[in-house]
Parts: sequence; C-alpha cells; structure tokens
Amino acid sequence: MTMSVSLKSASVLLMTFSAVLSAAPRLGLSTNALATVNVATGANGPSQAVQAFNLGDGTLNLTATTSASWLTATVGAQTACSQPGGVCYPVNIGLNSTPLPGGIFTEYVTVTDPNAVDSPQDIAVTVNTTGVPGAISAYVAPFGTTNGNAMFPIFTKGAGVQSTVTTQSGGNWLQFLNGAGLVAYPAPYLIQVSARPGQAPGAYTGSVTLTGSSVASDNKVINVTLNVTTSPIVDTTEVTPIRLTGFPGGGPVVSAVTLNSVGQGTLAITAGSSAAKFLSATASGSTVTVSADPTGLAPGIYSGTVTITSNAANTAQVAIPVELTVAPAGQPAIPFGAIANAATGAQESVSPGDVVAIYGNQLAPAGTFALNTSVPLAKTLGGTQVLVNGVPAPLYFVAPGQTNFQIPYSLTGQSATVQVISSGGRSNIRTIGITPSVPRLLYFVSFIQGNYGVIVNASDSSLPLPAGTVVPGYVCHPAKPGDTLVIYGIGFGQTNPPAVEGEGASASPLQKLSNVSASFGGGFLGIGQMADAGFAGLTPTAVGLYQINVTIPPLAPLGNSIPVMITADGVQSNTVNLAISANGK
Repeated sequence: MTMSVSLKSASVLLMTFSAVLSAAPRLGLSTNALATVNVATGANGPSQAVQAFNLGDGTLNLTATTSASWLTATVGAQTACSQPGGVCYPVNIGLNSTPLPGGIFTEYVTVTDPNAVDSPQDIAVTVNTTGVPGAISAYVAPFGTTNGNAMFPIFTKGAGVQSTVTTQSGGNWLQFLNGAGLVAYPAPYLIQVSARPGQAPGAYTGSVTLTGSSVASDNKVINVTLNVTTSPIVDTTEVTPIRLTGFPGGGPVVSAVTLNSVGQGTLAITAGSSAAKFLSATASGSTVTVSADPTGLAPGIYSGTVTITSNAANTAQVAIPVELTVAPAGQPAIPFGAIANAATGAQESVSPGDVVAIYGNQLAPAGTFALNTSVPLAKTLGGTQVLVNGVPAPLYFVAPGQTNFQIPYSLTGQSATVQVISSGGRSNIRTIGITPSVPRLLYFVSFIQGNYGVIVNASDSSLPLPAGTVVPGYVCHPAKPGDTLVIYGIGFGQTNPPAVEGEGASASPLQKLSNVSASFGGGFLGIGQMADAGFAGLTPTAVGLYQINVTIPPLAPLGNSIPVMITADGVQSNTVNLAISANGK
C-alpha cells in the first residue's frame, strides 16, 4: 500500500532537487591527463603522445589547440594502435619548456571535431621543472600532532647519487630517502622533515649535500630550514588552475576553491585580488569564490591570476591561475563530464526513467528560469529541448546553466547521446552510460548540512531530522522504532505495470518495484538492521519520483545521524542520514 503523506506536491519537491544520428563519429581519448613530466630547468621536455580514436561511425576530423605557448599539439595521420577498432590518431604533444622557471605548471591540449559526439575534450599536461633545489623551507606542526612532518620530492636527473645529511640545530629531524616505487611521492628521492619530541616552535637549519651524480646539475648542497609552528599552514599542493567558460551578455561564472590547513589554529582568508579586470574573488572562512565576468569581452581566451592573502605561516599569499574562455553568444555547449545524476550530482551511468542534470553554457536564453509544474512534462520549455538519441525528452527545469530532463523508460543499450537545442542553435553532443537500475536517494542540499535524506514520517508527515532543525513548512523531529517512513529517490528503473516518461505515475494500479529492502545503521559488512519495504514504486501523480515505505525495525540504532540505504533487486543505493530516538522526540 502507499501512504497518504502531505508533501505539498511530491513532484515539486523532486524538481527542487536537483536530428536522428547517422554515421556520427564519437571522440575517445586514451587519457585526459598525462602523468607529470619531470624536466630540467631551462630545457625542453620529451615529446608526449595521446591516442584519439573513434567510438562511433563515420570519420573523425580532428584539430588540437593548446592553452599555453610552451605547449604544442598536432594530430597525426591515422595509424594502427591498441584502442577500440585497432586504429587511432596520435595527438603529438611538444613541451617547449625552456623558458619556464623552476616550478610545476599545468596547461591543456583541447582536441576537437565539431561534428563528433563527445567533442571537445581536454588533455591536462603537467611539467615539473624544479630539478634539485638550492633551498627548502619546510613548515610543520609540533611533535605529536597530525601534521608534524612534511615530505619534499627531489627530482634528480642522473645516476649514482650519494647524500650527506647534517643538521646545524634541532637534532635529528632531517632525512634523505629513496623514492623509488612510492605512489604518493613519485620522485627519485625525498627529503623528509619531522618535528622531534620537545622541539619548541621556531626555525632550525640543516643541509643535504648531493654528490656522485652523472648529471652535474644534481650535485649541490640543499639548505633546509625547518619551521615548527603552531600557526595554520596552507596546503598549496591542492591549488590548481581554474578554467571557466562564459559568453557575451551572460553573467559572471564562478568556481569555489577551498584552501586547507595542515597546521594548527584556524586558517583565515583576509583578501583576494587580481590585476585582470574580469576577475574577482571573495572569501568566506577558508573558501574562496573566484568570479570571472565576460561582460565587454569578445569571444576568445583570457588569462589572469587571483592572489589570496591569509594568515598561513608558510605563505602570506597564494596565487591561483584562472583561464576564462568566452564562447560565441547564443551557442549552447555541454562541457565534458557535465551530465550528472540529479539526486547526487555524480557523473555516473543513469537508468531508464532517471532524472538527469546538464550543467552547461547557454542551454537557454539569458534570464530564462522555466519550471515544469504540470504533467505530462513538456518536451520544449523556455525555448529549449534536450534530445536523447535524437528524440526530445521530458523537461523538469531549464535555465542557461542547468537543465534537468528525464531519460526515456524505453531506452535500451549501454549508452545514449544527449544534445541541447535552444534559440542559439544545437549544442555539441555528449554520451551517458545506461544501466537498468541506479537507485539514488534524495537528500537536502539546503536548510541542514549532514546528508539528510528526503524522508517523511507517515505518522504525522514530519521530517525525521534532529530536534530543533528548521525546514520551512515542515515539523521536524526524530523518528522512532516502529514508525513507517516514506523514503524518496530516483533512478530505480522500470516498474510493473510499466511507466512512461513524462507521465504522472498511476494511483490505480500502483506502479511497483520488487525485492526492495532497507538497511538502518550500516554495521558489519554494511548490513545493519534490515527491513522489507511495505511498498516500493513510483509516487502517484509524480514524474520519475520513487518512494519506499518501510517500518523502522525495533533494534535500529538511535542517534541524530543514522545511515539508511535501500537495496532494490540486488542493486544498492547511496546512503543518506536520518534521526532516530527511542521516543521520537
């Protein structure tokens, strides 16, 4: 049976969460990121190659462009290779790194065929030109803390390296180690510094002398300063270049960067600045929101740097490179990896009947915010269509940066193509994986943090959240053993009798799922306390929204964050949390 639960319309709740192809080539790459290439300072790096291949029909016609002058790329003639079909096009990448100073640099090769599915795609290329440094300044927390040591890769070029380690103060805190075979620190050698027992905060000096290398530039003295500090230490290894895409007439595009501290105290961001007029940054806690405004910029690629000031002991400023691509006005575009499960935001396979989000550019005219609130769902909304295998799909929501649509229940095969049509024309075409069932439970992304599921207690239509939680329009308090819950999700696949995409689910007969159970509390091997569903299937009148009615077992664990997971016909969902107490208060 179903439960009569007031949700102010389950279909609206779901929405708040998140030409026929013929002989179409489909672009595939052997990798989208090359391993870091270690290059001596002042030298060019060895050439690299990535295989591009056709996963579809027809013929690829590829071009390759780069985001930096030190990086070159050309597409070679078709040749035999190990990729699908036995033939590929080598993308030959040159590293003209001689002008680069010592450091680690990441730029991109973009491979494009305007007529191919899954085009364009980027290849990240990283070079390390540090070589053997003359000095290292290390920052660690005092002995006995989580971050009382630090590791530094040393990239020697020759063979026969020998070392002598000395410390002028602070005791035996310095080591020179062989890095061969280490995955976390892929370098020939490592320098490790470790705070010692009783070592007070302050600066300590030492050195590592390298001799015997067959390459003369390796043989030098590395002066090492160990700074033991109780202040925050910002982790600069997590700072990577930001790439954004905007369009003329569109609003600013943003990206959030979180600077993590590996020291003590609280990391505080005090300012963000940029010499490039199109860039700005604002800080909240340890998170920086970088904004790039395409207003007044012609189509093209623009580069700049955002400089973040903090109270970190190791560096007062962190520089974040930013690249803004201004696309031609009106043309919709779907970036690579921008099609996601609407419940979780994960880039993963989806199921027939699933709700899917496209996070793209110019998917609708500027200012569009169209929400489908009636059934059957329209297949044109705000002047926009989404084609799945060339056929318009039902739409939930349309805006320039995001469009949510439903996968047809009739879809078969292991993949499908997705394309957006708007007043600006047709977007590029991307593919998504298809599997019969990908159950995903909905969870709140506002009101409360903690991955709490969209779950209703059938006894009083309350939300089983910790006491004192405020969600506008709802009563919130923990559930208790014996209460029946209505747990909402998407992606559970086809029902009996069969569902039709875009149509509101039937109340009579109910459209059911089989072999559905719930697990409360995890436990050994993730089994937890099990309970069979009293009803599992589509929520009557809603489109693509499933509900699982299940009674909390008597021995379910108690607490404010009890995990619950659904298993449907052997396929497990994601895990969400709810609050359970002994008395439901």
